[in-house]
Amino acid sequence: MSDCIQIDGDSALKNIRIVLKAGLPLRETGFSRITSYPKHRCDIVAEGIVQERGQREYDYDNRKRHNSCLFQYTFSGEGRFQSLPGGKTTRLTPGMGFLVPFPSPTRYWLAPGTEWEFCYIIIAGDMAYDLVNLLVRMHGYLWELPATHLAIDLIKGLHRQVLAERIPDEFELAAQAHRFLMELFRAHRMPKPRVSPAVDRVLKLVERDYRDPGLSLEQISREAGYSRHHFSRMFRREVGISPHAHLQQFRLQRALNQITTTELPIKQIALESGYRDYAYFCKEFKRWTHKTPLTARRFGDLLNLSTIHTE
Repeated sequence: MSDCIQIDGDSALKNIRIVLKAGLPLRETGFSRITSYPKHRCDIVAEGIVQERGQREYDYDNRKRHNSCLFQYTFSGEGRFQSLPGGKTTRLTPGMGFLVPFPSPTRYWLAPGTEWEFCYIIIAGDMAYDLVNLLVRMHGYLWELPATHLAIDLIKGLHRQVLAERIPDEFELAAQAHRFLMELFRAHRMPKPRVSPAVDRVLKLVERDYRDPGLSLEQISREAGYSRHHFSRMFRREVGISPHAHLQQFRLQRALNQITTTELPIKQIALESGYRDYAYFCKEFKRWTHKTPLTARRFGDLLNLSTIHTE
């Protein structure tokens, strides 16, 4: 098990029980540097869920920082981000984040009179630095992702492990760091379908409410403003799969991510993914992934999320 360092700032341990928009307690944790092999490193250096409320100065000039990379994502409130020197200031509202290598000509800070709740992950190593710089060249520093995106789920999954005092070893931390960056590559390269406003509303509804076991095709069709059968044909034509298949795929992808990156009980994961009936969840999970949940947990990262079928 890796050594870890709990960062006891103004909020970390004193506010361990405070649960805000992220749905998890506040805490920051640093991990020991790894020396098992010197080349091609991709290591998680620190992670945290934080709420800044102006109790301390919070303003970072990244030209003065070195040897790691930071991804930071807003759950509530807002921060500020700027490219230096003299670039436009961007308000980092919920759903927005940034990815920066250190050093870089960037700055982020908390504006006076505001609050900012966010998660972050710091990654280091020569491989991490190369991948982050490639992502920045392809996509830029700023990101917009839903709070349910797999990259955000990975950060929250690591946070849960730390809260439960189940610190991953150096090899698992490296695997999680690489997988996190791959999810950012996937998010950047995945083409967004051109869909009608009705279908777009439904895609956002599923993304927001997939944890609700009462979310039904009738409710989805009402959101679109069409009959169930008419909307099903429209959705399949524009997205390529039925609304039912999309909802199942979305739920199962999130469940699979939790199963392979956390030690949460599978029954709890099923419930949090929108399934009241555990037996039905297991049946659907095997039908769509061709693996049982326990087998998926055993396979870990060897089971690719993209292998979920959409028949």
